Amino acid sequence: MKFLLTILIFFIPIFTSAQFAPQAGLNGSTAIHKDSSIIVAWGDSCIINIGWQDIADTSLGKPTIGNTQSVLGIADGNVLSLGDGGEAIYYFSNPIANGQGFDFAIFENGFRNPTDSNLAFLELGEVSVSKDGIDFYTFPAICNNDTTTQIAGAGDYMDARNIYNFAGKYISNYGTPFDLDEINLFTPLDFIHYVKIKDVIGSLNDVICSRDYLYHKINDPYPTPYPSSGFDLDAIAVIHQIPLNITTISSNQDIQFYPNPSSHFIQIKSQNKIKKLAIYSIDGIKIKEVNNATQLNIEELKSGLYILMIEDVNGTKK
Repeated sequence: MKFLLTILIFFIPIFTSAQFAPQAGLNGSTAIHKDSSIIVAWGDSCIINIGWQDIADTSLGKPTIGNTQSVLGIADGNVLSLGDGGEAIYYFSNPIANGQGFDFAIFENGFRNPTDSNLAFLELGEVSVSKDGIDFYTFPAICNNDTTTQIAGAGDYMDARNIYNFAGKYISNYGTPFDLDEINLFTPLDFIHYVKIKDVIGSLNDVICSRDYLYHKINDPYPTPYPSSGFDLDAIAVIHQIPLNITTISSNQDIQFYPNPSSHFIQIKSQNKIKKLAIYSIDGIKIKEVNNATQLNIEELKSGLYILMIEDVNGTKK
């Protein structure tokens, strides 16, 4: 008897000895300035769960710097301190799309070493995303900081070239960018409604430490027993977003379209006369448009996920 053995090989990048992008303003940096033209929107809805000033000594209480309003809108240096292990969850009613390159960026308030432009005081955060707010998927993040000596809560600096996919990698006014394609290595996410930022507990203590994607301890400023303890969240910028102000079509509405999925054409039935049909890519780029039609030919499109916009004579878009 013969058996066919199928072996699945997952190619997972190994970054143990890699050198990553340098600090903002240096050649090769991926930092995105808050005034960059690629930013299309800013986070405007967020839920906060504040951690302790020092998870090892909860008698100190929780940090008091900032509030929910501090993290909404454009990055302006007005921050909210999350505390040890604290979390912030942004909600985007108009979802972030998986477009070409980076899709969103997170801003913290780190500051550069005045004598060495490669070094900065940084506080790191783990980033995960979700479509439904229930199932979150975490970006594979690496911290190659030396773990021989604890980075102090004040006065010690980090080299951004040791940091990959952690929020807080870059100094104030510069966002750390994230690409949803890195999540798609593990689970398909064409768009997301939620982004979670969780403070990294940078202690080298085995019991309370945070660990990176490769299970290394994350050496990050600790302890920070101050009102500004933990990750200091400033803002989140959106780079790719489904930009259409449209109504999602449900099964009981007055518009139907079929077949879905399709490889040849889409037929639309509507109680109101259709004025315009348009197909958009998932990152909001218009690919095709027809007027006064009830059928749309899509044979020339590549396989993938697209957005269909239907506008009737009353100006309603769905």
